[in-house]
Order: sequence, then C-alpha cells, then structure tokens
Amino acid sequence: MGRTIRQRHSAEGIVKPGELIDIRQSAALTLHDRRVLNLLIEHAGPDIASDRHHRMPMARLRGPAHRGGERVRDSIENLMKTLILIPTRDSQGNKATTRVQLLASTTTTDDEDNPNGEVAYSFHKEVRDIISRSDYWGRIKASVMFAFSSKYALALYEAICLRINLKHNNQFFKPDDFRELLSVDRDLLTRFPDFKRRVLDPALTEVNALSDCNVEVEVIREGGPRSAVAGYRLRWAGKSSEEWQAAMDELLRPKVGRKARIDGKIEITNFMDTGPRLIASRK
Repeated sequence: MGRTIRQRHSAEGIVKPGELIDIRQSAALTLHDRRVLNLLIEHAGPDIASDRHHRMPMARLRGPAHRGGERVRDSIENLMKTLILIPTRDSQGNKATTRVQLLASTTTTDDEDNPNGEVAYSFHKEVRDIISRSDYWGRIKASVMFAFSSKYALALYEAICLRINLKHNNQFFKPDDFRELLSVDRDLLTRFPDFKRRVLDPALTEVNALSDCNVEVEVIREGGPRSAVAGYRLRWAGKSSEEWQAAMDELLRPKVGRKARIDGKIEITNFMDTGPRLIASRK
C-alpha cells in the first residue's frame, strides 16, 4: 500500500493522488467535470481503492455555485468515456503510462432535481490499482476549487498543490507539456498571444487571488522577444498568513463583482508579493 491511501481528507483539503493530477489528455473535461471528480475522490475516502460502489447525494456533486446547466449526469458520463493517460511504473519499476477511463459502472437518479437523488459509482480497476500504490499527492481546498471560473485555473492550482511541499520551488516545462498541465486542447489556442490571453493570464490571476499559493510563469524564448517559445518555468510559494487571510476574505464575498475586485488589485511586483506575474526571458 502506498502512502497516499493512508492520508485523510481534512480542513487542509481533499487528498488527490498525484497520478490523477498529472493525468494527460484531460482537455475534454470541463471545470464542472474536474470538480465532480474531486468530490467523488473525497467521498470515497480511505475506501477509494476498494472494489466497491460508493453512494453519495447528487446535490453534493452540484456544489455551492451550481447553475442549472451543470448536470451531474453529464459530468459522470464524461468521466466514464474520456480516455486519460496516467503516469505510473511497470513491473520493472520503469516509467510507464496507463490509458484508462476514470470511472467504471455508475448509477444516477434520473431526476436530478430530486432532493433525495444519489449517485452510485466505482473507480476503474486500473485507477484503483494506481491509487493503491501512489506515494505522492496534493491537497485541494474545496472552497478554492469552487471559486474558480476557469478549468485552466483549477488545473494550475492542482499542479501547484502537488508541488508546494517539494524542496525546490520551480520546474521547467516544454511547451506541449505545459499546455497538458493546464488541460489545453492540443488543437486550440496554438498562437502564444491567444494562449496567454485566454489561458495563462486568467489562470494566474485567479490562482494568485483566490488560493493559498503565489505563482509565476517565466516564458522562455530561444532568441529575441519575437522568437518561438522554447518553454515555461513555473515557480511557486506558499502565501503568508496575511496573504491567505486576504484571499479567504475574497472567497467569502459574492462572486458578483469579483473579477473587477481582482483586476483592481493586480500589480507587477516581486514574486513573493501577491498578484499574477508573467515574465519573458531568453534561453
């Protein structure tokens, strides 16, 4: 049994196995899908690797910010049919990749408006096997997860949660790997200006404003400022108690007007200060 399975969900966050944070080909999953997956993981608890069905109220999967168009059934079906790639090890200890759907058989109450509706679900056998051997994890705070308006922000936040306690505080990614990290479809937003405007800037803004982490991304180019992007260096640090209190204060405010409030606080500052930062540099 790996160490991840022995962790318990707490006020510090939902324990999510690192293999399920590092999944690839997850671009088809929506923000709601990713939230639902995290809640399914939380509800399964220490029995997540067991060969059994888990039952939970459907209303719990809608979350506090539920909108009528977000159907639990749709997310369950997406999690069942989306083929994702999970990093793992083969029998010889070599790096390997498992291709699998996240969920196996599920049963959902037909009427999602039924206050007693429920979801019965089980994780795919290969997923359970990987979780049972997992030795690294991140803790995802539900209040932060539900505050994001973009799946890219949630993907970035989860990646930081997985790395926040490492001895080093930065990691280099090749362009395609960084796009995978943020759950960006390989055929969309291929121009850097579009990627920066639609994905990177909004994700940095939300993670820095609403989470317990400070994050920056260094854009590395091989030549001048107009040369191709050679990679990205992601840097992170935990917030001070005062910074985290300010973020929690915003989490308690209504979502209405949040973008304007956040945008009004943005400053290009030193890394350890709050606020998003995007750097351009040469390789």
